[in-house]
Amino acid sequence: MSGEPSLGLEVHQNKFLAEGDRAMTAIVRVVSRGGEASAATSAAEVLMIDCSSSMRFPSTKIGEARRAAAAAIDVLSDGVRFAVIQGTDRAKTIYPAEDGLVTASDRTRAEARAAVEHLAAVGGTAMGAWLAKARDLFDGVPDAVRHAILLTDGRNDSQTRAELMTVLNSCEGRFVCDARGIGDGWEPAELTQIGRVLRGNVDSVVEDDKLAEDFRQLVESAMTKVLPEVRLRVGTMPFSRLRSIKQVFPDEYDLTDRCREVGVREQELSLGSFASDETRDYQLILDLDPDLEPSHGQDRQLAWTELVPVPGAAVEEDALAIAGRWTRDPIPPTLVHPMVSKYAAQADLGEALSSGGDAYAAGDRAGAERDWGRAVALATAAGDEETLSRLSGVVEIVDAGKGLVRLRPDATRSHVLHVVIPSRVSEIALPQEDRPMPDGTPVACTACPALSPAGANFCVGCGRPFGEAVS
Repeated sequence: MSGEPSLGLEVHQNKFLAEGDRAMTAIVRVVSRGGEASAATSAAEVLMIDCSSSMRFPSTKIGEARRAAAAAIDVLSDGVRFAVIQGTDRAKTIYPAEDGLVTASDRTRAEARAAVEHLAAVGGTAMGAWLAKARDLFDGVPDAVRHAILLTDGRNDSQTRAELMTVLNSCEGRFVCDARGIGDGWEPAELTQIGRVLRGNVDSVVEDDKLAEDFRQLVESAMTKVLPEVRLRVGTMPFSRLRSIKQVFPDEYDLTDRCREVGVREQELSLGSFASDETRDYQLILDLDPDLEPSHGQDRQLAWTELVPVPGAAVEEDALAIAGRWTRDPIPPTLVHPMVSKYAAQADLGEALSSGGDAYAAGDRAGAERDWGRAVALATAAGDEETLSRLSGVVEIVDAGKGLVRLRPDATRSHVLHVVIPSRVSEIALPQEDRPMPDGTPVACTACPALSPAGANFCVGCGRPFGEAVS
């Protein structure tokens, strides 16, 4: 594996439409091949460790955070630029001593390990300040593959949601950030928003002593990245509109509101950094004009997609069409493309996990058992051992095939968060299916006086998702 990496693009869909169908779903696969991370590949890593007062309880929490930071430092390759941030109600670079990034070597790794041993838990939580500090540090290496890890055990109580969203928007496309929640006091919506906007992986750690190995794996994975940023462009026809675009593999994110217009009926989306051999899938749903005259017996182009050229990489395909062909015959379920069907089932599983978490939080034990039972049945049918393992922390399985479960009396909020967090990233952006097609009318927020662009998922003023009840 050497030389210049290449990027490939595939479109998977069932192009047949029945009479009256006015939506098309396609899976767009992006594949990177070849190349290797080496001394020639500039890389940068920033660790953000929550050192708020709540990290003192239990006392093992801050200790495991120190151990995890040291484990991450240990696997940094020589030549990688890095820094460690102590996060409270402000952000302080504890290594190196001066603001900036330092080059990894035996000496600097040893110094950094010594520095993290002095991490102390005192203060509040302002994740936006930590992210802004990481952004500023990364600005010194604009051409590097930039990756960060954020660890927290609490809520962003020292900032408003609008302040956090403002920082996130300023960081998008500039680095990738994986986020981890530890303990039972953190807020899933905050971490999933960070992961979604910064295209990172989001998860929880139930057992504190597993944190170090998790950090080690995150950094080792980051060291395989060879392309700092890949961008996907989607173009539509005068009679079609992009309803939604969602990453469905390996992590699930609704990214519709992260697209930006780059031309007439053209939108562009940052996909984050890519490793030397990596595959990601994206689900696109198109809405078609109700007055569009069906074309029988021939394909009609409904949209197109292409990869934006990347410096240092070859793009294998030109733009690919997303097509449609109407038929007067009923379309049997067997014609549904297997990839489309697979990700539809994955969405159903995510909904069941999330609904069970909502019911549990509301004290509805019967509802939680019903929803998580459905999740058990879906995960069993899909052979999803990872989800079944997570569910085992909150339910005892009576009959997996029938979805019969009992809530575990010893389940903690940490176990519940571990179940619902995989489903929250795609849910944080409200479903596009329930929205009218944009007509250019600004969207009014119920919580503040700001007006947002048509089709926006979040208020540009306060950051509140549209449709969220005002408390």
